[in-house]
Amino acid sequence: MGTDDELTAARDLAIDACGRIAEFWGFTRTMGRAFGLLYLSREPLAQSELQERLEISVGSASMTLAALGRWGVVHKVWVRGQRREHYQAETDFWKMISGVLNERERREIGAAVEVVGRAEKTARTAQAAVVAGPAGQAGLRRAKAEADFVVERVARLGEICRLGETMLDMLLGQLTLDVGRFRDAFKVPPSLEGVAPPETPAPAPPPARAQRRRR
Repeated sequence: MGTDDELTAARDLAIDACGRIAEFWGFTRTMGRAFGLLYLSREPLAQSELQERLEISVGSASMTLAALGRWGVVHKVWVRGQRREHYQAETDFWKMISGVLNERERREIGAAVEVVGRAEKTARTAQAAVVAGPAGQAGLRRAKAEADFVVERVARLGEICRLGETMLDMLLGQLTLDVGRFRDAFKVPPSLEGVAPPETPAPAPPPARAQRRRR
């Protein structure tokens, strides 16, 4: 197998891996493969090129690129001398991860907190109605026990949802602060130009014994 064939095989494997990861996170495999193809391309690609190389339809390619654009993981670029729009992948992985967490996970957990809050309010209303019911009503004790059980479980569920919301906020805040420690992993710079060299530590002072000998 020649070098070109080996590189093609490597790209195909990586593109398939991107598809699998995307599918695991709730996106379509085609979205993941399209991102992988663009990420592993040195030059921006036109939609027709992406469509041909992934062997997908015009409609699928168009919808996939539009969805990736909305998520901010693929960008339109203009290529000199070309009338068609071209696309390239976002290489700042932290930007992509935080964007998904902010736009999808935060929205979903916020909706869960709101819905469970309404469920708890409704359950407490039912609980109050049972307590205020006429004494001696048939099945009152059983109804009260059921209402107490539902209120307790829904309240605990609400606490878990709110805890999840707080943990997500903490995660995003902490990773925003610490992302500099993982710059090489989260972001692929276009070149190494302008990167400052690591600081050279100051030389240690001479041992005290050597200082005494010079006296």
